[in-house]
Amino acid sequence: MAVFKKYFSIEEANEQLPAVREELAHLQLLQRQLRSTYNHLQTLKKSKLEESRKIKDDIFILESSIEFLQIEADSLIRQLEHENIYIKSVSHGLVDFPAIVEGKEVFLCWKQGEEYVTHYHEISTSYENRKKIFATDDDQLGE
Repeated sequence: MAVFKKYFSIEEANEQLPAVREELAHLQLLQRQLRSTYNHLQTLKKSKLEESRKIKDDIFILESSIEFLQIEADSLIRQLEHENIYIKSVSHGLVDFPAIVEGKEVFLCWKQGEEYVTHYHEISTSYENRKKIFATDDDQLGE
């Protein structure tokens, strides 16, 4: 059995969604910026003018920007994990919250675009194996 510092009820997970939505949107922006900066860097590196001083300076700036964006994204993810909220996919907007259902550890799972947390999956499975939470499950969720 994995050990989490906190297990969420459905209500507690849903209370976290406004902040999670904001952090996820920020992570997605960082991801787009990383991709764009990386593509620009690759274009510069393939340039025939790579030997020029200006291009070398631009490459250094882009590499530094990529490193900074990665550090910022990693910091946001670590902050969420410190709160026991796990980003499973930034691009697909998948987020997991540890919970206990019928004595078993599971992840309550939420996908960007959904209004509330309405599904869960076992720790050893993924989003594709998620199950709908029924009213009787809510009685089984909690600390």
